[in-house]
Amino acid sequence: MPNVSRSSGRHLAGVLGTIALLVAHFVFFTATFVGLGLMVMITDSCGSQKCGDPAWLDRATSLTLWVGGAFLFLDVLVTVIRLVRQRVAWVVPLLGCVAQLAVALGAVVMALQAGPV
Repeated sequence: MPNVSRSSGRHLAGVLGTIALLVAHFVFFTATFVGLGLMVMITDSCGSQKCGDPAWLDRATSLTLWVGGAFLFLDVLVTVIRLVRQRVAWVVPLLGCVAQLAVALGAVVMALQAGPV
C-alpha cells in the first residue's frame, strides 16, 4: 500500500505545480499588457524627432490580446482536460508560458517600430 500514497502525493504535487504554472501564464499575459501600456511613452519624443508609425502600438496590443489570449484559453482548456483524465498536465502550461513570452517579445519588437527612428 505505500505505493498508493506515494503515487497520490506525486499526483497532488503535479496538480499544484500545474496550477502554479497556469497562474504564471496569466501573470505573463497581464504583464505583457502592462508593459505595452508603458511602451506608449516611447512616442513622447516624437514631437521633436522623426518616429515610426504609431499604429504599431495598436498592432502590438492586438497581437497580445488575440494571440496571447488564445494561448491562455487553450492552455487552460487543455490543462483541465488532462487533469480530469488524470494525465501529466504540467507540460501544457509550461509550453503556454514559453509561448506567451514569445508573444510578449514579438509585441515589444512591434511596439518599438513606433518609436524614434
